[in-house]
Amino acid sequence: MPNEELHRATKRVIDTLEQLTAAPAQGMTLTELASALKAPKSSLFPIVHTLCELHMLSLNSDTGRYCIGYKAYEIGNVYLRRGGLTTDIQTQMHTIVEACGETCYFAQLVEGDVFYLYKVDSTEPVRSVVSPGQRLPAYATGIGKALLSGKSKDELKRLYPDGLKALTPNTITDIDRLSYQLDEIQRNGLAFECEESTQYIRCVAVPIRRDGGVIAAMSIAMPVFRYDPEKEALTIRLLREAQLRLEKLLKNADFNGIM
Repeated sequence: MPNEELHRATKRVIDTLEQLTAAPAQGMTLTELASALKAPKSSLFPIVHTLCELHMLSLNSDTGRYCIGYKAYEIGNVYLRRGGLTTDIQTQMHTIVEACGETCYFAQLVEGDVFYLYKVDSTEPVRSVVSPGQRLPAYATGIGKALLSGKSKDELKRLYPDGLKALTPNTITDIDRLSYQLDEIQRNGLAFECEESTQYIRCVAVPIRRDGGVIAAMSIAMPVFRYDPEKEALTIRLLREAQLRLEKLLKNADFNGIM
C-alpha cells in the first residue's frame, strides 16, 4: 500500500512506538519525541497519553520521559512465540553457547536491517550487547551480510538508496565492496564481521535457507580478544551443524509465524 493511502492517525501511533523502541534506555521527553517525529506536541500528547493508559508506553513522572510499556513487550513475545520452530531454534542456540561460550543470535532481514529475534547470552562478563527486538543496518553486521547474501547490486541500491553509512571506522561504505563480499558468502556460506557495527566485537554467521532463498541467519559474536584461529574453527563448525539441522527442519515446517 502506498504511503499516501495509509491511515494518518494510525501511522502516527506506529511512528511513536517505533521511535521509542529505537530510543535510548532512559526514553524520550514529549519535546524530544515531537522533534524526532517532526510533529506538534499538541497532536502527540493525546497519543502518548492514551498509549500510557493502555500500558503500551510508560511515563517516568520524575524525568518526564516515555518508554515502551509492558503491553508492547507482551505483544512482541506473542509474535516470537508464533513460530513452530522456536523451541528447535533456541535449542540449537543453547547448544552453541554451551560449546563455545560466546553469544549466539538468530535474526531476519527487515527493510535492509537485521531484526534480532533471539539471543542466547555468553556467560562471560565481556560480551555482545545487542538485544532481541533491536535493528541494525544489515551491511554492517556479519549476520546481516549472511541475510543479504544472494542479493544483486541493484537490489542493494534499492535497499540503501542513501548509500552505506559508517557505524564504525571499519564499516563497509562501498556498494561494490559489499557486493563482492556477498558473492563470497553466497559461494562459501560464511559471513564475517570485524568491528564493523560495534568496536571490539567480531562475528561469524551463516544464512538459513529454504527453497533456495535466505529466510534467516544465525551468528556467534565475541570480543576481538577472544577471537583466535581455534575459536574461529569451532565457531564455524557449530554454525554449520546448526544450519544443516535447521534447514532440514524447515523443509516441511510452517515458519511464516516469524518470517
